[in-house]
Amino acid sequence: MLIAICDDEKAFREHLKEILLKSKSRNRLDITISEFENGEKLLNSERIFDIVFLDYQMTGINGFEAAKKLRTKNIVCSIVFITNFPQFMIDSFEVQPFRFFIKPITEEKISELLNLYIKQQKLLYPITVINNNEQKMIKAQDILYLEGNGKYCTIRTATDTYYSSKTLSQTHKLLPQHCFYRSHKSYVVNLYSIDSHNNHTALLTNGELIKIGHSKASEFSLVLREFNKNYYFKV
Repeated sequence: MLIAICDDEKAFREHLKEILLKSKSRNRLDITISEFENGEKLLNSERIFDIVFLDYQMTGINGFEAAKKLRTKNIVCSIVFITNFPQFMIDSFEVQPFRFFIKPITEEKISELLNLYIKQQKLLYPITVINNNEQKMIKAQDILYLEGNGKYCTIRTATDTYYSSKTLSQTHKLLPQHCFYRSHKSYVVNLYSIDSHNNHTALLTNGELIKIGHSKASEFSLVLREFNKNYYFKV
């Protein structure tokens, strides 16, 4: 989970960061925090954040203007406005904020916010694994394929490899069935990630090859052809 704190008060940034790190440790969450002292630096960041804590009033670009620019760039993130002035709350609805907090911020408020965020994201993050003693939530759309290994399962994304305590069949059931297909007794592939294929293997968009079972070759071609005809966008 990538979190940004954008506030021109260094003391507040440090306070909020401390609260977030406590939640990270207590709940074993996978959280990376970035700090920005103004809206310009936030907007210049190349990172796409999951949650952005924005001070409503800052020098230069204020939080509201920064949020509008984020939305103009089609950046989907959960914006949390923080302010000393509650009268701005109605105006903030224009950029669809996730929450609007009045300073000071408490650990209880942040804990409730993170719990709510995680609950709402579970439709996008169907798989949760423990990675380096932290919970890691994996989006279905990020998964290239699953590989079975007895009672366990390997989850492969474009950038990482994770290990699930569930079997291949159990993990497959957690994923959208329209785009995850069991191409082999040991593989489940995300049809969105296929670049090309023959009767024996499928070449994925990251350059990897996965197996297609001999008995699955004809069915695989048919399933992929129907999939390409019926689905035009990634989910």
